[in-house]
Amino acid sequence: MHFEDARVRYNAKKSSESGDDDAEGPAADARADDHEKLIAIEIDENGVAAEYEVALKHIGLGLFHVLIMFVNGMALSSDAIEVLSISFVLTSAKSPSELDMADWQSALLSSIIFAGMLVGSYLWGTMSDITGRRTTLMTSLTVNGVFGLISAFAPNYWLFLFFRFVSGVGVGGSLPVIFSYMSEMVRNKYRGPYLGVLSMHWMIGSLLCGAFAWMIVPADINLVLGSLHIHSWRVFIIVSSIPSILGAFLYLFLPESPRFLLEVGKHEQAMKGLRLAYRLNHIHKPGSEFPIKSIDIRVTPKHHSADNPSSMRLWVVTNFKKGMGHVAELFNQVLLVRTLLLLGIQFCLSFGGYGVSLWYPTYVEQINERADIDHFYGASCNSTISDIIIGSEEISRLRHCSSTSYTNVTFNHITFSDWVFVDALLNRSVFNRCVFNGVTFRRVNATSALFVNGSGTAMFFDTAVLHSTGFCGLNMSNFTMVGSQVTNVTVNGRSVSNQTALLEALWEGKPPPSPCSAPSAGSPYTSKVDKYQVYQESFYIAGSALPGNILSAVAVYFLRRNYWLAFSLFASTCSAFLLYVVTTPVFVVIVLCLFNAISTPAWNDSSLLIAELYPTHLRSTALGTHFIMIRIGAILGTNVFGHFIAVNPSVPILLVAAILLVGSALALPLPKTTRHTILN
Repeated sequence: MHFEDARVRYNAKKSSESGDDDAEGPAADARADDHEKLIAIEIDENGVAAEYEVALKHIGLGLFHVLIMFVNGMALSSDAIEVLSISFVLTSAKSPSELDMADWQSALLSSIIFAGMLVGSYLWGTMSDITGRRTTLMTSLTVNGVFGLISAFAPNYWLFLFFRFVSGVGVGGSLPVIFSYMSEMVRNKYRGPYLGVLSMHWMIGSLLCGAFAWMIVPADINLVLGSLHIHSWRVFIIVSSIPSILGAFLYLFLPESPRFLLEVGKHEQAMKGLRLAYRLNHIHKPGSEFPIKSIDIRVTPKHHSADNPSSMRLWVVTNFKKGMGHVAELFNQVLLVRTLLLLGIQFCLSFGGYGVSLWYPTYVEQINERADIDHFYGASCNSTISDIIIGSEEISRLRHCSSTSYTNVTFNHITFSDWVFVDALLNRSVFNRCVFNGVTFRRVNATSALFVNGSGTAMFFDTAVLHSTGFCGLNMSNFTMVGSQVTNVTVNGRSVSNQTALLEALWEGKPPPSPCSAPSAGSPYTSKVDKYQVYQESFYIAGSALPGNILSAVAVYFLRRNYWLAFSLFASTCSAFLLYVVTTPVFVVIVLCLFNAISTPAWNDSSLLIAELYPTHLRSTALGTHFIMIRIGAILGTNVFGHFIAVNPSVPILLVAAILLVGSALALPLPKTTRHTILN
């Protein structure tokens, strides 16, 4: 942005109020005179950025900044709740009695909000540079909250998906603009810590989301609204939409960014906002007046807002061209390198961060379920397994143990390869549609057992005892029996009484007189894991961001931003690799807490760098453009996790580690911004 033609007029009161922050005693007037001269020097050397910085210095810190931190923080928290809420309802919502989702539909649902945010990032980011920060925030938060609320009442998957997409459009608008609005309200000396504290509200939103889920989703809630049953997960979605609507309402009581108003030539409105901030911050000094009377800036036409065009079409075309012009400026000769580096960092961070954060409730739930299955089926040999249906998921954890008693157990659609049952008891157990490839039953006692509709290469019974057992619809390449006792056994409905007769009946291959069917034996596996446990652990993982936020708020004030960002990304790489190594539930939760804690500073620092590395008239457009890359990374990350998490979670975890390492390297060449005046 060019300020060669900037014209500035300051009328500062020569009093102790307008002096240096530390001015006291009889030297106050002299210091005020010196300070007024210093203001003129700063204006001449640095243009508008320095002028506005001096105005913020006079305003100081106080009640006004508490208010804008509260409202902006609520807006950011509401965005976090809206983004993360879907991860807590995927399991409940996918059941046949609810939205009846397949795995690919769950993955699409987890990423659809980012598709909406992809649209919203550009739309609202550009509009905020044209119509203002406050108006954009009120509108986008309203869209977010209203459509999030409506989605809770969607009767089917596709309507629910559409409403979540539109809600994402709203989230995509508020996220980048919040940081622009806040950065323009705080002087550069405190900008880093303030934006760090603001970023902590994402963690607060995560905690609230986890707490809401913990209290609501596992509860037995069933409200009837016509033909729609409002179960607990829908109530959770309703509660999650309230903060966005409340945040939009609170922005009515805040002023537009004075920095933006100065850029578009609305000097009086800008001064009104600055005077309001001064009065609130100096409320303990009744009658105190803002010492700067005016800031007059002659701006070029490209920085003015739309001057009431006569038609909506003209307004849209004008602002679209202006927005595209802003985007083009991000890739000019001066900004190209930093833009490409930051885009790469945002992609790496969002691919890993959102991929992990949106799927960790499901991942933790799977780890707990698998540990419970391992304990149930394979904790020790010489155990008794009863009244259960065992599928391929469970059989992979069933040990090759001897002397195991299987009572009223169904082995359902399982492929046994080189499997040996030794000294086992098969009591009223059923092998239904199983494939036997080299399976040996050695010294097995099968009473009232049933082998139905099976196939495979080889079954071998070695000194087994078969009593009241049935074989129906078997199609085996090789069936061998040695030294076994056979009493009251049927083969395709034909009764046999010895080993030889059984083998002959099987090899005759006569079809059964009626279709073979497996009787009911046992019931599907039901996890004994506490239904509140996964939400409790998710709450702990969300809370682990607190130390990361505290460290981030302090570190950005003292350390070079890009080095701190690189370190955080590298540490995140190491923790992601640890997630690949550990497998027990307790250690998985600990590592996820570690990952969340050390990746949080990277999120905070990257947002701060974007706000600092672009001039005012491009700031929201830059944030919006970079947030588009965040959405692309999030969409890919959540879909990759969604596809592999039930098959082989190590694939996306290792991919996350590699991508975060690349992001760490990209952060190193970025320019220094710590304690520098925000770009003009």
